[in-house]
Amino acid sequence: MKVIFITAEPPWPLDQGDKLRNYHLLKSLASEHLVTLVCFCAPDEEDGSWRKTLEPFCEAIYTVPLSRIRMILNSFLHPGMPVTMAARASTRMAHLLHDITTRKEFDLVFACQLKMGAYLAKCHTVKRVLDLTDAVSIYHRRMLAYISFWPARLFRSLEVWRLVGWEKKMAESADLILLISSVDASFMSKIAPSSHVEVLSNGVDPHYFQPLPDSGKPVILFYGHLRYLPNADGITWFGYEIFPRVRALVPEAELFVIGKEPTPEIKEMATIPGVRLIGYVTDLRPYLAEATVVVAPLRFGTGIRNKILEAFCAGRSVVSTSLGCEGLKVIPGVHLEVADDPAQFAEKIICLIKNPALRRVLVANGKELVEQTYNWQTIGQVLNSLIKEL
Repeated sequence: MKVIFITAEPPWPLDQGDKLRNYHLLKSLASEHLVTLVCFCAPDEEDGSWRKTLEPFCEAIYTVPLSRIRMILNSFLHPGMPVTMAARASTRMAHLLHDITTRKEFDLVFACQLKMGAYLAKCHTVKRVLDLTDAVSIYHRRMLAYISFWPARLFRSLEVWRLVGWEKKMAESADLILLISSVDASFMSKIAPSSHVEVLSNGVDPHYFQPLPDSGKPVILFYGHLRYLPNADGITWFGYEIFPRVRALVPEAELFVIGKEPTPEIKEMATIPGVRLIGYVTDLRPYLAEATVVVAPLRFGTGIRNKILEAFCAGRSVVSTSLGCEGLKVIPGVHLEVADDPAQFAEKIICLIKNPALRRVLVANGKELVEQTYNWQTIGQVLNSLIKEL
């Protein structure tokens, strides 16, 4: 089949969750179909090095330049749309997709995330697939509990209302809706009961994240895009509420914080004894090799945390909040440890640091789970089967 694949940015480098998922889904589709990639990109990156990485998978690549300033202006020009969609409202993109799919026959259009969902209607194809990934309205609704400034709460409440309306509209306009977890899929089936909703999980590359020897060091690792609000809130909460409790009983414990675009609050954490703010790295594996425990202290958000799957694959024990591991087929005490209270979270970490035998059990179970369920090869096979059914 001929597939047109639409993303909000080039799915490379793999430095955030959306790019990681989009890259592997593109690669999976390209293994069985002829894929044309159409995406926005920064004006100075249209001919970036990302093209060389993606060209082997694509029959053709088309780009539309979109600057950060233009996205901000767009958000004000389209008040009836959620911000994530309004920012990417582009007449040029709409005309490009209409032109491409008019000149050539495509069997299927595959749009990635809600922010690109409106462009399904601009394509002349037989079938339409929308990979929503997450129910973004759930993410914004959960965030309300952590916002005290009333104008911000009012804006966020309005955004939830807009998101639910557009998620319903997009779900009903597509032939197939994909979501990352059963939690998100159940929500989407409720608001759009006539739509065809399927769960397509995230995965991990077992060839890249291979099992590492247990370092035995009291090093705790957190990584992720630090401007992403659930990550920023989670690591700030962990740094001030949980890590000092760990240091009180394990004075040599260290916390490595890795990720791009740290907020001012995260930068201030570097003054806490034992905290190392490392910033963005191109290869996470040397830091995983140093760590004993990977943490996912998220208090709001949706979807599946890639960091947990990658930690499992690399042979690292994990402590997470209940929400941090939501949507994964994990059992607390079998695959990872789970705690939502700061004192209990710290206690779980201390126990893992001091108990190599417990770490080995969790690591073995986590590795088996990833091999059976959460690897991109298996997920790619599921995706192509769903496409064939259409």
